Amino acid sequence: MPSAKTSGLVVIAALVLAAASHAQSIEQTDPTFERLARDAAFAGGGFRPPSDAALDSAAANLRSALGPLDRLLARSKSGADWRRYLDWPALTEQASGGVAADPKVLRRLQKLLDATETGLDMPQFVAVRRAVTRYAEAADAARGSGGFTRFSRRLDDLASALLSASATGRAEALAEVPTILERLSESGQAGGLVAGVRGALARPNIELEIHERLVAPMVNRPIDQVAPVDDVVLGTRIRGSGRTTGAVRLDFVPAPDRAVFDLVFDATNISTTRGTQGPVTVHSRGVTQLGARRRITLDGENVSASPVQATASTDSQTTGMAISARFGRRIIQRIANRKVAESRPQAEAVAESKARARVSEQFAEQTEPAVQQIRQQLRDRLRGPLQARGVYPEMVHLHTTDEALRVVARKALPRQLAAHTSAPAAQAGNVITARVHESAVNNILEEKLGGRVFTRADVERIARENDAKMPDSLENEADDKAWAITFAKHRPVAVTADDGRVKLTVRGDKFVAGDRSFDAMDIWATYRIESTPWGQRLVRDGDVQIYPPGFKPGGAEKLTNKETALRRILQKRFDKLFKSEIEIPDLPLQGELAASGPLPMNQLASRRDGWVVAGWRRADPVSRSAPTMVPGTIIEDRVIHEGLPVESSPGEIVFPAAAAPTPRVFATSSGG
Repeated sequence: MPSAKTSGLVVIAALVLAAASHAQSIEQTDPTFERLARDAAFAGGGFRPPSDAALDSAAANLRSALGPLDRLLARSKSGADWRRYLDWPALTEQASGGVAADPKVLRRLQKLLDATETGLDMPQFVAVRRAVTRYAEAADAARGSGGFTRFSRRLDDLASALLSASATGRAEALAEVPTILERLSESGQAGGLVAGVRGALARPNIELEIHERLVAPMVNRPIDQVAPVDDVVLGTRIRGSGRTTGAVRLDFVPAPDRAVFDLVFDATNISTTRGTQGPVTVHSRGVTQLGARRRITLDGENVSASPVQATASTDSQTTGMAISARFGRRIIQRIANRKVAESRPQAEAVAESKARARVSEQFAEQTEPAVQQIRQQLRDRLRGPLQARGVYPEMVHLHTTDEALRVVARKALPRQLAAHTSAPAAQAGNVITARVHESAVNNILEEKLGGRVFTRADVERIARENDAKMPDSLENEADDKAWAITFAKHRPVAVTADDGRVKLTVRGDKFVAGDRSFDAMDIWATYRIESTPWGQRLVRDGDVQIYPPGFKPGGAEKLTNKETALRRILQKRFDKLFKSEIEIPDLPLQGELAASGPLPMNQLASRRDGWVVAGWRRADPVSRSAPTMVPGTIIEDRVIHEGLPVESSPGEIVFPAAAAPTPRVFATSSGG
């Protein structure tokens, strides 16, 4: 997260890169899904056994995956045991080439790799499991007796899921579609249909909107400074003082393909000066309109800044003249008046040129640290860590309107699906709006947790790494024994959105408590979203539900004694983990944005098409007494900076230190 010194612009970058409107009705039928369902129904006649070349490709893919696993087992003390368990000779024989493909052997190997044995969640094993699965699918379709039957059944399941999603509008109806598409793709079947369904389910599933009125106050500053003038114009020494009034502001610039911000300086300098040459002293009043603009651009990968564009326009007039000569004062004054009038355009041009150069140089110098800091924050604090964890979106698109920064992203690997509908609209008054489709969360959780074994030690380690407290529900009590959970490979932890409700499901393939081992269980809780006078909260509907996969409560089937015992163990923990009520706290802000936070939640809603949208507004203003001394105050030609006086040379552009690149104060003087 950004440090306490992070500027407003850096916070923008962190909010960008670097985890709703009231529920809106959606159409209950989706013609795209209905068309794809019809395509699936008619695709059964298109079954084609994979070619020998396709089998050779699958075998080569398996050989490639076996290399890292072979090296891992070679340096592992249990490597020999793993090779026996995996039937390593059979694995290498099948990988030798497509001619060796045996569907029965490959299915047996796939079953071994699909087991819940500790260690099979390691990346090297996972890669081999996926390669064997792809190979088995291709071999089954090419040589297996049930290839066509399996193909037809998958098409039926796909059509059924699409029709259900079309009729109900529920994203949950599409939960099994990714697996069906992956199996069809692995077996080389229905390529056009697979591409069509993937295309219909590939919309962005993350949208973030940050309003200008949240971040602009971190940059926007009024300017009112007095500074001495000491300059030489056309050979004449000019002395006096100037007062600069104006503002520095942040402007969002509309751009369709990137985020663009302008740092803008607009001010007027009014100077009172005197210039002496020989016996003549001329008193003048100059008015200089000053401007500077620097454009900062973010495209999701890079940060760039344009050269400073500076302007200056001076208008001066003589307010008085003093002649120190004892004789010929009238003649000297007439000559002086004529020369002043003749030289005024040139003098103003020189003053304008110097002001532009001074503004351009100092504005660039003082804003460059902002560009460098934003670039570093994006690399080291946002994009880098997310990429290292494998959760950086596969597609990120930034753009700005005249009042908001919008980030549109898609988090979905090639085998995963994204959203199938557009995101809801933001509610009026939001300064931050986050729209997240359930697919984004579920895709990340499947990639990070699918098939993995987690113990108490793992949770403690993760809590330490994230400087968080161990959840009370997972702490071992005095009479508790060690525990472990092996997450399901598909949708291990799933978020399901509905109208005004959110369901959280944990799927475990295997549970261990002490020296006892238990089979798979699904644990879920459903929360309804409620608005209170104090904000938003989630209220659990009933008890936490714990049943074996596919079990229908209230039906004829009964739980076994072992399943009942596991339910008691899990109920104790998950009743604490899934609290009956969850109050949504205000959103804290860091760095220079901290003064604007924390932000109360303005809206929280969910839709049955999978979208959850949350919005935050600025807190109600609190009256504060104005400080007697603020950065930029001039006291005896010294500028107070961050509470400490620092030297300020005449006409200098005064900003905060380079570590805090937000321009706050701008002082300049112009002689006329």
